[in-house]
Amino acid sequence: MNLTVHIGTTKTGSSSIQRFLNCNSDQLRMKGILVPSSLGNIIHLNAVMASLPFGESMDLARVIKLTDARDHLAFRRNTIAAFQKELAASPDCREVVITAEYLHSRLPLRQHVQTFRDLFCRDFDKIRIVVYMRPQLDQIVSLYSTVLRSGYARPLNHFIRSRMSPAFRPYFDLRDVITRWGDVFGAENLVVRPYKAVSGKLGTLGDFCEVLDLDLNPDSEEWRIGGQVNTSINVAGQELLLLLNQTGALDAAHRRQVVKWAELHCTGHGATPPPKLARAFQSQFDESNHWVTETYFPGHPEYLEPRWPERVREGAR
Repeated sequence: MNLTVHIGTTKTGSSSIQRFLNCNSDQLRMKGILVPSSLGNIIHLNAVMASLPFGESMDLARVIKLTDARDHLAFRRNTIAAFQKELAASPDCREVVITAEYLHSRLPLRQHVQTFRDLFCRDFDKIRIVVYMRPQLDQIVSLYSTVLRSGYARPLNHFIRSRMSPAFRPYFDLRDVITRWGDVFGAENLVVRPYKAVSGKLGTLGDFCEVLDLDLNPDSEEWRIGGQVNTSINVAGQELLLLLNQTGALDAAHRRQVVKWAELHCTGHGATPPPKLARAFQSQFDESNHWVTETYFPGHPEYLEPRWPERVREGAR
C-alpha cells in the first residue's frame, strides 16, 4: 500500500482537489484509492492538529473543540486509532491519499513534519509528497480574497506589508517548504509541480489525478466534477466585503451569505498592489525561487514569474 500526501501550497487549487476526492470517495475506493474519513471531512484537519503540540494553531483547535492539553492528547490517540482501523479495513487498497493545505501552512518546523510522519506515514511501501508551486505575489494577491471572506478588514497593501515580516517567511518560501519536507521524507519522494504549467481545462485537479494514475475525463459520467471553488473575487466584490468587515456589522452567518453572493456575482481578478510594493514583496524570494526552478524546472524560470501589475509590465518594455 502506497501513500500520497498532498500539502498545497497556498492558492494552488487544493479546494478543487479535496472536493473531488470527497465527492468521489466511493468510486475511488472501487479503484483501490482510500481517502481516509478518519482524518477529517474534505480537509484532513485531524492529521494536522494531531501533529502539532497543544497551543499551536488555536483557531483550528477551536474548530474541533480542543480546549486543553488533555483534550488534545485524547484527540491524538483517537485519531491515530481510527486511522489505523480504517487502513486495516482496506487491505485491498493500492493507495491512501492525505490532503490538507494546512500541512504546508501550519507545520512550519521540521519537528512538526517529523511528528506527522511518525504518526501517519509508517508501514507504507512507498510515500510521495505532492506540492504545487506558484509565484508568491500571485499567491498573496489571490489569498486576499480568502482572508476577506473570513472578516479581514484592512486594504490589500496593508495585508501584503503585514506578510513581509520574518514570521511569515516559511509560509511563502518555496525552497523552505521543499527542504523541510525533503529533509524528513527524502528529496526523492517529493513530487514538485508548477502551478502555471497545469492550467488546462481541469487545472491542478487534472494534474493530481494524473499523479494518482486516474483517467479524469470531464465529459464522462464516471466522476462528479464540480466547478471552481474558493475563487478570486473582483475589485468591486472585495471592496464590498472590506467595507462590511470594517463596520463589524456582520456575524458569521450573514458574512457567509454575502460571500456566497460575491462569489456568484463578483468573480474575477481582484485588486493589485502598486509596483514598488509588488517588487519588494516578490524580491524577497528571488534567490530561493531560482533554486527551485534550477532544481525542478530547469529552463522554465517563467513558472515562478508572477503576474505583475500592469504598470510593472509597462515599465519593463
